[in-house]
Amino acid sequence: MQKINPREITLKILYEIEVKSAFANETMDSYFGRVKLSSLDSRFIRQLVNGTTKLRRRLDYILSFFLKKEIEKLSPWVRNILRLGLYQIEYLDRVPDHSAVDESVKLAKRFGHKGTAGLVNAVLRSYLRNEEKVTFPSMEEDKVKAIGTAYSFPDWIIEDWLKILSEKETIKLCETFNQKAKVSFRLNTLRIDQKSLERALDMKKIKYRKGNFLDNFYWMESKIDLENLFLFQKGYVYPQDESAGFSVRMLAPRPGESILDMCAAPGGKLTYIAELLKNTGRLIALDSSPDRMARVKENCQRLGIEKVIYRTGDAQSYSSEQVDKVLIDAPCSGLGVLGRNSDARWQKNREDIKRLAKLQSSIISNAANLVKKGGVMIYTTCTLSREENENIIDSFLKRRDDFKQENALDFVDSRVINQYGFVRTYPHIHELDGTFAARLKKIC
Repeated sequence: MQKINPREITLKILYEIEVKSAFANETMDSYFGRVKLSSLDSRFIRQLVNGTTKLRRRLDYILSFFLKKEIEKLSPWVRNILRLGLYQIEYLDRVPDHSAVDESVKLAKRFGHKGTAGLVNAVLRSYLRNEEKVTFPSMEEDKVKAIGTAYSFPDWIIEDWLKILSEKETIKLCETFNQKAKVSFRLNTLRIDQKSLERALDMKKIKYRKGNFLDNFYWMESKIDLENLFLFQKGYVYPQDESAGFSVRMLAPRPGESILDMCAAPGGKLTYIAELLKNTGRLIALDSSPDRMARVKENCQRLGIEKVIYRTGDAQSYSSEQVDKVLIDAPCSGLGVLGRNSDARWQKNREDIKRLAKLQSSIISNAANLVKKGGVMIYTTCTLSREENENIIDSFLKRRDDFKQENALDFVDSRVINQYGFVRTYPHIHELDGTFAARLKKIC
């Protein structure tokens, strides 16, 4: 049997991310489903893929000092072999420098030729001998370019963050996104109570800590693949960032109510709503994709969620009888979860923000027509841009005088609420995903 080479799998994934614009997490999951890997190899590949992808701009900048031509003129295979090798040298203490170089040369021979193998060897060894040759742009000359290059983000993202954050905070946010994303999960009380869950974790010697803001959320401190854990498979827990719970708490589901989740996939917030409804009332799950809806059903089944009405349709035009409450987990740019999605910073642009803002505005307008008088609508995203958050709410309230904003202070911890009554979380401040949530009530 041929021995599996984790670096070769990593290279193939990096190639697909760059050349085919594939999503990093989905591509890794696809490979892991086809190739039998140890948990150690899986974690190593994830670290290599996410680290190399996140730090692509920084790695390319460093490599440019040791290349005779622009890195874009190299083949995608050689480009990514160099990035992968440099990432291991720069960031992985447990991988000896000579091993990083040797393994990179082997990959170059397999995915290139003798000449490319020589190039890879020469560039990486030259870096090891002359690391001091690399100088980064200075903050005095161009702070956007300096931060973007050093921390590996597109200039346009840094420009936008500097409009809402100080230089120091922007750098801290970049550093946080470049760290390994932490794993958290929500207790599912339909399957297990809190004491029993904690006892099961303790028996398995799994280290954890409780959430900082919500008592039914936990953070993993042991190195374990949650989806392979029996607690996940039995539906006792659901992988979810603690910040995702705020919008559901603001919705305040009560048993017997009718609730519509307008963008339900993959079902994290929907299943939390169902749990708080105690499987009563009328819960409608809407999503535009049949494939994503299949995943929602799968998650509901595993978690013991009953009485969900599944509907496939466009949230901009969906029509039904009015309901007590609506949750809009709006499609967004995802700039608050860049730590979890390593490819996202390279696959988004300002035009995407404008396009998404139009979509979000259309969805919230349609949702408003589906709320009963006295009912509630929650608008939430996992992005940091004002265009997709505050501006959407301000514009909506100008168009609809039958709605008013309610302060989130009555529903969630004051530490995650800004002066305008919105939930606003930042990874570098709250140690959570970057999220936004607003509560709107229909007054007439």
